[in-house]
Amino acid sequence: MNVLDEIVAKKRLEIEKAKAARPLETLQKEAASFDPKRRAFRKLFDRGSVLIAEIKPKSPSEGELITGSPLDVADLYAKSSADVISVLTDKPYFGGDIELLKQVKACVPQAILRKDFIVDEYQVYETFLSGADAFLLIANILKVDELIHLIALGKRFHLVTLLEVHSQIEVAKVIAAGAEVIGINNRDLQTLQVDLKVTETLAPLITKKIPMISESGIESAEDVRRVRKAGARGILVGTSILKSSDPLSKIHELKQALAHHGQ
Repeated sequence: MNVLDEIVAKKRLEIEKAKAARPLETLQKEAASFDPKRRAFRKLFDRGSVLIAEIKPKSPSEGELITGSPLDVADLYAKSSADVISVLTDKPYFGGDIELLKQVKACVPQAILRKDFIVDEYQVYETFLSGADAFLLIANILKVDELIHLIALGKRFHLVTLLEVHSQIEVAKVIAAGAEVIGINNRDLQTLQVDLKVTETLAPLITKKIPMISESGIESAEDVRRVRKAGARGILVGTSILKSSDPLSKIHELKQALAHHGQ
């Protein structure tokens, strides 16, 4: 069993426990009268390039990434030029949870992306009720009909879905499912190896009508220029910002490279 299979197996058990404690019907009732103020996610791509800065307390490949409070990182991000804040809500492997997302949403002005291993509509209701503006779906762990169902459910709640791919087959799958935004993950979730060539290889397969972002392994302005040249309209960066001695200037450096590509 690779890391991804292990995470998904645990996630399914976690969802069953959550449903036992708080049934889907309860979430559905709450959703009927819940009306959060949505922040723009998809529209940001029409205005220009998009930098998504990530809050992940730890990761399977890097270990602990945030030693203090993740909310201190959120305060920093609130003052930064990041366009979107991504929050990891997986507890066992990434050290986050849905409560963290709610707290981050309350203290930053940016749109919020929920990153998790979403395999069940229960999690989409949970995402909606958390106040997130968008959520991640990983093509590797879902069939086309599941993707279609979860995207449609998200749309009902005005939630945007970011569909993550790592192979040609997965690109075809998410396009068939009607992807709104595609994220090319340069990290192989089965081996945890990272290679920016993945973006360069898969980008030509994606129509320009669908905004594409490059995720993982982006550490320098040069990396940003490389994925921009390949066609990325945005980047998702966590580790290199969190490990930086000056996260604000790191975000500024990456954002500048993103904005000034080819000018």
